[in-house]
Amino acid sequence: MLIATPLEKMNIFNFIKRGFKNDLFHEQTIRQIMADILEPYRSHRQFKNSVEFLENREWELALDSLIELSDETEHHFTKNFWMGLVGICEKMKLNDQAEYCRMKALMTE
Repeated sequence: MLIATPLEKMNIFNFIKRGFKNDLFHEQTIRQIMADILEPYRSHRQFKNSVEFLENREWELALDSLIELSDETEHHFTKNFWMGLVGICEKMKLNDQAEYCRMKALMTE
């Protein structure tokens, strides 16, 4: 039978802590982006989906819903909105979504 040493146990807990910090970062960043969305768009289905996904800790789906919100409403969101999405997508290693958001940010200039 294998018994974990105290050092091995600490490494397990460090992994858990890192995961928690990343989750907290993702949630806070997405909430920050959502806070800047104008009131008329908050009643839209994709915004509501994003809120629900966020509550269920489904970060990628929450981001996808925010991207779709822009596409479906045809609203031209700000460069800050798109760059915020780029940052969180990059942090989550969602390269395709990050590139799409970067392209949208460039179109706002």
